[in-house]
Amino acid sequence: MPPFVLVDGSYFLFRAYHALPPLTTSTGLHTNAIRGAIAAIQKLMRRIQPTHMAVIFDTPEPTFRHKLSPIYKGDRPSMPEDLAEQIPYLHQLIRALGIPLHTLPGAEADDVIGTLAKRAEKAGYQVLISTGDKDMAQLVTDKVTLEDSFKDRPMNIDGVFEKFGVWPHQIIDYLTLMGDASDGIKGVPGVGAKTAAKLLNEYDSLQGILANVDSIKGKVGQSLKDNQENIKLDHQLASIVCDLDLTFGYDDLKIDNPNVEQLRSLYTELEFRNQLQSLDHPNNPNNASYKQTPSAPKTAAVAQAAATADSTEQATQSSVDDQLGQATYHTVLSQADWDNLFARLNSATRFAIDTETTNLDYRVAEMVGFSVAFDAADAYYVPLAHDYEGAPQQLDRDTVLAQIKPILENPAVEKIGHHLKYDAHILHNHGIQLQGWYFDTMLASYVFNAAATRHGMDDVARVYLSHLTTSFEQIAGKGVKQKSFNQIELEVAAHYAAEDAHVTYRLYQVLDAKLATIPELKHILHNIEMPVANVLTQMEENGIQLDLSFLDQLGLDFSKTISGLEDQIEVLAGERFNVSSPKQVGEVLFERLGLKGGKKTATGQYSTSESVLEKIDHPIVFSILEYRGLSKLKSTYTDGLQKQANPETHRVHTSYHQALTATGRLSSTDPNLQNIPVREEIGRQIRKAFVAPAGRLLLAADYSQIELRLMAHFSQDEALVHAFQNGQDVHRRTAAEVLSIPLEDVTQDQRRQAKAVNFGLLYGMSEFGLTRQLGFSRAESQNYIKQYFHRYPGIYEYMQRTRQVALEQSFVQTILGRRLYTPDIDARNMMVRKGAERAAINAPLQGSAAEIIKLAMIEVNKILPQDQAKLLLQVHDELVFEVDAAIADQLAIQIQQVMQDVVKISVPLLVEVGKGHNWDEAH
Repeated sequence: MPPFVLVDGSYFLFRAYHALPPLTTSTGLHTNAIRGAIAAIQKLMRRIQPTHMAVIFDTPEPTFRHKLSPIYKGDRPSMPEDLAEQIPYLHQLIRALGIPLHTLPGAEADDVIGTLAKRAEKAGYQVLISTGDKDMAQLVTDKVTLEDSFKDRPMNIDGVFEKFGVWPHQIIDYLTLMGDASDGIKGVPGVGAKTAAKLLNEYDSLQGILANVDSIKGKVGQSLKDNQENIKLDHQLASIVCDLDLTFGYDDLKIDNPNVEQLRSLYTELEFRNQLQSLDHPNNPNNASYKQTPSAPKTAAVAQAAATADSTEQATQSSVDDQLGQATYHTVLSQADWDNLFARLNSATRFAIDTETTNLDYRVAEMVGFSVAFDAADAYYVPLAHDYEGAPQQLDRDTVLAQIKPILENPAVEKIGHHLKYDAHILHNHGIQLQGWYFDTMLASYVFNAAATRHGMDDVARVYLSHLTTSFEQIAGKGVKQKSFNQIELEVAAHYAAEDAHVTYRLYQVLDAKLATIPELKHILHNIEMPVANVLTQMEENGIQLDLSFLDQLGLDFSKTISGLEDQIEVLAGERFNVSSPKQVGEVLFERLGLKGGKKTATGQYSTSESVLEKIDHPIVFSILEYRGLSKLKSTYTDGLQKQANPETHRVHTSYHQALTATGRLSSTDPNLQNIPVREEIGRQIRKAFVAPAGRLLLAADYSQIELRLMAHFSQDEALVHAFQNGQDVHRRTAAEVLSIPLEDVTQDQRRQAKAVNFGLLYGMSEFGLTRQLGFSRAESQNYIKQYFHRYPGIYEYMQRTRQVALEQSFVQTILGRRLYTPDIDARNMMVRKGAERAAINAPLQGSAAEIIKLAMIEVNKILPQDQAKLLLQVHDELVFEVDAAIADQLAIQIQQVMQDVVKISVPLLVEVGKGHNWDEAH
């Protein structure tokens, strides 16, 4: 007996939409999602021949999860119009084919599928769920199997473990721990897929992990302790509901005969010519004579009805193949083959290149081989260091790299890559300085639409080429058994590597054509992002020196203070306990001391998250929060920085990420230097550890109030523009305007309040936010904001205008024309929509500031005297340089001038430059 088939219709819809190029009728109706989804459903039916089946779709109504969490699925872009218009047709077509289709407002398709699967399983039926959603792995049992019908990959209980490293009953806990940004499930910071699986394998369940959290050391243990309240919420969000009150079940979901007349009407409107012709074929199951034969077996009806998909599926696959192009992959092992490839490289003016390495960390990685593509017709992999037992003889790495060094260092030969910065580092490790950076497909995807997808090659190829690349895990395995690339058999490695170069070249063709239609974006890619990537490579190679002895002493000072806080907390509590244990903290605060505000989580423990403790007015709570903050700083910086420093040079090399933030700002990791608390004394202490070597100084050049200045430019508010043009203290001016008092009468406290409002409004501060930050009553906050907008009407108009623009076109723009997409600007959920509006108001300011600092990096780098000065860091609106002491004063003036002149706006850009032996002195 065939299994009961449950299809995740929403997954099929989106998967088909992104897999196929735009297809339209002569009237302009889009049909790619309809074609692809129907083809996939009917292919599934031909193979399984089920008697009972249902296709389940999500609905636009909010669910209980949206009520639990305002950010649930908050990062997902709103549905494109060309996809939304296809949904009614797809629903009609599925029903006309005799396939049961259901939706349930207020519930997700996952919950309906989960409920139907559990009911059918209980009744003894085998169930097949067709989906690509990893959440559904929690439903797998000996009777319930998953498969992604686009990939023909079934997944049983063992398959779940093979894919995720945990068993089906652990999937909810697994998702809770690692999080899912697309669903708004935060997860536990610092816990990824690998760590989540490891913890669950060791402790079996989330409950077991939390019960043993004190024995889990390091950042992960602390993160688990700090996020127990979020864990409870995330667990609810990740759990599929399997007990909905449904009015239909297995017996109601028999597949019916197709409705030929409805199909005829739909095929005509959709211009599905082959399917329309098939209806008139005498032996086709969709024709009237067949429909009048009720005695025909249902399985035969399904098989014959599904046959109508053949021509659609062939046309669909042909379209995909045409888009991707067919390529031949070559492995270069012999000297003759290398000579031929080298001759082609030597005469080429442009090619795509990708390196394969022993490690993802560029600082320790060595090249295993490289691949190149000159066009979409073929690609080549040159293996150089595969050293597994039985590996074939390969070309000598040093000889080959010496031969191509002049080509790679020739700026006239244009190089295409995906994340070229990484390849440049690898080549640098082998003495090659990559020149001729022409097109980075990762950055092109990011510039074209930062919100459309993540920008790794697998994701970008899927979105823009409708091509599923071979993932590294597919060829190397997972977890502790994962092989490094040099250990992968050449037959497998060669195809993977050549595909990288081929896909990169095809992405270049597609994305270059897309960017050509939007000149501003093409300018941003070629004149900002590509040059900045080159500068960032140099900065990462440079690193910055640490004073390790100072860090040692600072760590000791922190330890002493932490110990003192423990003593203080013991006195306040009346007993000694482990302050690092949220469980013990909760028991002391809410049971022994009887403080108000305690709430227990799903694990039965009290939540002691920062958001809970901040609401409690008691000296012990202040001390606990200080203890936690200091402990985190110690582990992250005084201890962490020493581990990350090069043992020989004592320099630490952060990694910058260009294609991550929505606004174009850079971010850094390993270590993250963006999060040092700059305004606090403790942050200044940490900055003292970053030093210049003997004979040199650090220069720090910082844009002053750049986002407020950009607000003046965008809003053209007369009062704000006048204040900046005349060099006034803008916060003092704001206080004077709002309070209607003379400038000279403004107190420091009034200036502080005005400053909070000026910066708060950039980020959409509400009356509630103002009340909370400044201690105003709600009426005082309302009046302050009212007076503010009365005195600065241009700012109010800018905010209203920006909201409207975002709503109309789903993006706002920076000063240079970068498009910052606002997918939730029309969300039904008010909190989500308001958040999107605040983001839209701030995005042009923050995005423009990011572009200005990038322009500054490019231009300043041009004037730095070689060997006497180098750019080391970019942190928010600040650049940090290491320069010879003898030229520091002169160079500071030049840097300041260049940074102030990189772009002209309505008000002056002001750059403050400081110098010193350490970063704190310079800043």
